[in-house]
Amino acid sequence: MWFSNLICYRFKQDVSYNQEDFEQALEQDVFRPCGSQDMSTFGWSKALGKHGHSLSHFSKNSILVCAKREEKVLPAAVVNDMVAEKVELIEREENRPVKKKEKDELKENILATLLPQAFKKSSLQFAFIDQENGWVIVNSASFNKAEELLALLRKSLGTLPVVPAFANYDLDVFLTNWLTNFETPEGFAIGTDAELEEPDDNGAQVKLKQHDLSTDEIKHHLESGKRVTKLALDWRERVKFMLQNDGSIKRLSYADALKEQNADIPKEDMVVKLDADFILVSEEIKELIEELTQSLGEAEDLA
Repeated sequence: MWFSNLICYRFKQDVSYNQEDFEQALEQDVFRPCGSQDMSTFGWSKALGKHGHSLSHFSKNSILVCAKREEKVLPAAVVNDMVAEKVELIEREENRPVKKKEKDELKENILATLLPQAFKKSSLQFAFIDQENGWVIVNSASFNKAEELLALLRKSLGTLPVVPAFANYDLDVFLTNWLTNFETPEGFAIGTDAELEEPDDNGAQVKLKQHDLSTDEIKHHLESGKRVTKLALDWRERVKFMLQNDGSIKRLSYADALKEQNADIPKEDMVVKLDADFILVSEEIKELIEELTQSLGEAEDLA
């Protein structure tokens, strides 16, 4: 429930979803396990896991959803070795070369034979919709995986008019200016991790971890033309995170005081606790994102 990485999107128009209609829409694409010949499946799972009964969880004008992926595990090296053995056998017994098309057919046949016996692995991906402010927040470190969840949500709902939240910001400029001046928007403070790189494709990179970023060494890197691509920030001593120039927010770490707010809810009331945790973390993320985008907007206006 505690989102650790954020890929953020913003609705292009106001949204208001009816809970019953929303649930029915998700039921069209409910998760199903892999069949004998499926490499993977992807669909909606219960938002609160085994403690819930619905695919979506509505709370305080936000909607929590969970997508589940199941994949067959077939190591490429094993498949390639089996193909090579089959090719070698054909070439020896029939005294002829095996061409690419035939190799591809052999590989398909081997995959079809192995798939029913393959191990399976599954993963969950959470996201929430903030209907009040118009956000979609995906708990993911990868834009590709976030887009997969959005594609599934768009398929279920029929439409999903969203755009990446930071698409219109040149975050390189903001991050570099903040570190150069060692000054951030109100409510934010510079942490101890950063990555800098020269602007050309093959330029040098500098990775800093647990480092005092106010030193002359860092100033020298910045004066030499390096740009900041990742910067650790502390927001109101409540959430620490890494802001990247692609707009992703990674490595969220919540203050102990925040995580302990719902500690008194007994484990017997797990649905109540999960709902309380969702409200707590979603409200915190909403406020963080609103303040961050407002600060970027103000800075952009002043530029």
